[in-house]
Amino acid sequence: MALSQEKRTLGSARKQNKFIFPLEAVFAVVFTLWVVVCFAFYSSNPTGPEGVVHGENRPGEAVLEPELRKQQPSMRAGQRRPEIRVTRPPSMAKRRPPKAKAHDEKFPEHYMTFSTACSESQNWQSFMFFYYAHKVQQPGHVVRIASGCSDGQKEELVKFHEDVISKLSDKFSVHFTPDFARISGDNYKYYNKPYGVQHWLTHGLKYEENRDEYEDAIMMILDPDMILLRPLTYDFDGTNVMIHQSKRGAPSTRRVMHGQPWASLYAFGTGPFRVDTKYVFANYTDSPALRLTSEEQANNYPGGPPYMATGRDMFSIVTSWCELVPRVHKVYEHLLGEMYGWSLAAAHLGLPHTLSESFMVSAVDIGSGEGWRLIDNLGDDEICEFSTLKEKEDKLPYTMHYCQNYWLGKWFIGKYRLDSDFLKCEKPLLLEPPTGIHEKYDFYIKPGGKPYGTREKLRRQSAKREEFMICGMIKRLNDAATWIKSVTCEEGTANLKKE
Repeated sequence: MALSQEKRTLGSARKQNKFIFPLEAVFAVVFTLWVVVCFAFYSSNPTGPEGVVHGENRPGEAVLEPELRKQQPSMRAGQRRPEIRVTRPPSMAKRRPPKAKAHDEKFPEHYMTFSTACSESQNWQSFMFFYYAHKVQQPGHVVRIASGCSDGQKEELVKFHEDVISKLSDKFSVHFTPDFARISGDNYKYYNKPYGVQHWLTHGLKYEENRDEYEDAIMMILDPDMILLRPLTYDFDGTNVMIHQSKRGAPSTRRVMHGQPWASLYAFGTGPFRVDTKYVFANYTDSPALRLTSEEQANNYPGGPPYMATGRDMFSIVTSWCELVPRVHKVYEHLLGEMYGWSLAAAHLGLPHTLSESFMVSAVDIGSGEGWRLIDNLGDDEICEFSTLKEKEDKLPYTMHYCQNYWLGKWFIGKYRLDSDFLKCEKPLLLEPPTGIHEKYDFYIKPGGKPYGTREKLRRQSAKREEFMICGMIKRLNDAATWIKSVTCEEGTANLKKE
């Protein structure tokens, strides 16, 4: 009986094993299929379903940019890290995030200003400024700050804006201020820049009353003799902007931010700090500007237009600028005095600048500090090319600052020798040079030179740069003149001959 019972027990066990084995096999097959499917799926989509990144970055997953990491809440031990959705495909993981567009709610409002008098020459320069802000699709507001206009000049300018400039953009405007040139007893016209901007901030925007609206906006100060070659915005991520080297290093986030103003590098170096700073800061004997090293003076503050800052920083700098600039002028009665005032005001506030070497080109023989390297890299067939295509713009500096005279062979262009009424209907357009004149001429003949016809030698590099400025200026002047004549001239009266 015992043996018989043992056989029955063993038989039952064998019967049970027959059912257990097939279930294990099924589980094994299902698990194997699941592993294969997951492997195939994650191989084609390393970041997981819908680009979700779990936990720390692993090989093959999209890398979170520093800005995204900063947005994550701090985690205590044992807490699960929240899921971060990354919309960029894996191939873009190491690139900077795309720039915000003007219609994006995160894109700050931009205010680009330039300061002028009310002369005929500054009127055509202002029109050129507005026209190319429109042409390159500069986002935001563009404001001409016109100082010292008579009532008649004001009336004329208002009408011109209503009839002409408004056709370019309803965000282009003019703001009138008193003439500040004589506030210290002499006649220093460059006072109109700091005090004009302050007047616009105070009476135009009413900044202090509307601080919440404007403190995060981006505000810029340019010169009227600048032509935009591409849009100038707060975000330089992913661009070819050239940043001046300093011990402080380039900013980790290449944007205009609170505490991080930008400006174009100018060649005056430590000049602002070589004036009598004890007199300038007589009321601020403990000013941070007095404690800077020579390296900080030379590499963080020798900036000029385009100036760029957030509304909060711009208001602070301009307030200090207006306080200090008369004292700077007292000890430095020269051309760059108001720029020295800006540098010292920024240093006083502890606001070192990110200085760009590609915000402008102006003087062709400058050794460094301007965007000429970009021009030197252009092909010979591109030097005289006039294009607003984005792929062309991205090869260029941001502005053409035509504050010099430009000559090559017998070709010449200079703002002071251009007739102020050249935009009138009966005036012809300018004769345009052919492409490649830098290969034809290694000299220039200065207009009015003594004796006339004297040939001055040019280096090949300088000749190429001269061609860029001559071609760029003349073609842009003609393009702008053609447009305004189409708007203001009666049919058949516009002179479009190039001579």
